[in-house]
Amino acid sequence: MNDDKNREKTIELLRRLENNEIDQDTFNKEFDQFVRSEEFKNNHKRASKFNFSSLGNPWSIGFLVVIILFIVSKFYIFPYIGREYVVAKDYNNLDQPVQEVYGGQEHIKIDGVDVEVNLAYKYKIKGKVLATHHYLPTTLSNKLSPVDVGIAWGYILKEPNFKKIKCHETGTRRLLCMIGSEDIEGLYSNNHLVPSNDKVRKQMKKIKKDDYVQIEGYLVNMYWNNGNGEYFWESSISREDTGDGACELIYVTDVKWLKPEK
Repeated sequence: MNDDKNREKTIELLRRLENNEIDQDTFNKEFDQFVRSEEFKNNHKRASKFNFSSLGNPWSIGFLVVIILFIVSKFYIFPYIGREYVVAKDYNNLDQPVQEVYGGQEHIKIDGVDVEVNLAYKYKIKGKVLATHHYLPTTLSNKLSPVDVGIAWGYILKEPNFKKIKCHETGTRRLLCMIGSEDIEGLYSNNHLVPSNDKVRKQMKKIKKDDYVQIEGYLVNMYWNNGNGEYFWESSISREDTGDGACELIYVTDVKWLKPEK
């Protein structure tokens, strides 16, 4: 039956997602485009001409149901399972990030490369997520920091200010958010998140646009030599800077979601 072709296409997209060949954003776009396509509609129309009894084995129907349930769970249920929460008094006027001088060092081993992580400042940021971007593990830097999260705080979250904010990915690991032609200086930061362990990595993947989150960890400077040269990746230490180098590089030790005070 022609619905088999639709099922095969869906399975292939799921396989690519599970193998990290595509990220969640790409999966959502491709799946949405496919189910809206003429190919999908035509396959379904042809399949509908079959007598239901000609299916013979009901496993094909069950398999399609399993796929649908998987997709629904993956994107609408799983992201909310396992979240940890902390109370916030005022969503619309959250304090600016807290930064304290610190000295320490960690090491991360990726693909046989030893990455030196210098912990420069203790750091805590609370705010509303304006944008996220998940990176494919195609480079060492993407494996170190698989997620970027744009977070805003303070009065900018109040209406009508918030509705005017527009965000886009610049293609250079920078989520740019602006009001009109003005950058949101001092009230927004783009954060490169580096997980300190597997639990944190899983929590980071659950962060969605419009979430209210609290992220704790350290602003860090990282160094590595992969045999082809030396690489440095340094964090901004100011919320007032803009442009290249203005992003915070956070070695994340804890992720929590904010909930209102009762």
